[in-house]
Amino acid sequence: MSVTKYNSMAQYYVYELIDPRDHKVFYVGKGTGDRAYLHQKFQDGNKNPHKDRKIKKILASGKEIVVNIVRRNLNEERAYKLESKIIKRIGIDNLTNICEDRIPPSRKGWHPSAKTLAKRSAKLKGIPRTDIWCERLSKAKQGKNNPRWGIKEDAVSLASRRIRIIKGKNKPNYDLYKNAIKKMENGSSADAVSKELRIGRGVCFRLKNKTHMIYEAFPELLNCS
Repeated sequence: MSVTKYNSMAQYYVYELIDPRDHKVFYVGKGTGDRAYLHQKFQDGNKNPHKDRKIKKILASGKEIVVNIVRRNLNEERAYKLESKIIKRIGIDNLTNICEDRIPPSRKGWHPSAKTLAKRSAKLKGIPRTDIWCERLSKAKQGKNNPRWGIKEDAVSLASRRIRIIKGKNKPNYDLYKNAIKKMENGSSADAVSKELRIGRGVCFRLKNKTHMIYEAFPELLNCS
């Protein structure tokens, strides 16, 4: 049995990020130094797209993130426990945190629930994709700005990498999509399954017509009735 080692020095604090538009907490974290104040500069290193989208919307409205330091002078173990306690009190579905408890190694193997996936999907619907936005995004990834600039791959390597990417993107949805496919193969309509399982309507139609990319990575889903 492995034992988690904590930093015993009382240098940590627990903080909340608050949306100034409705005065609600949208993220809870622990940190040291100026960590709490780096979020609005997207330099916290947490790689949480849900939190980042929330921050971008707040900044676009002309407001600034409100940082509330809940408690200072904590060791790492106490900071983890307090962070988890606050997240559970507020409710993970009311926050942009990825999970309730980040005490190592509890985050390993974590996958979002169907409810969480549906909530995130609903938030992304209706986001405008203007021609200017698409053009800027395209230019931002061209030439040397492309992370794979200068890397040469043969057809087999490209196909293998594509499958790995598809698997990574769709693995969290595997059971949900498998359930949707079974229901549609047993006679339910794509619209009905979309409403019942809270999956995007377009996704359901692609699953029903066998055109969704998930079939490339998980061919067994072609015959899962």
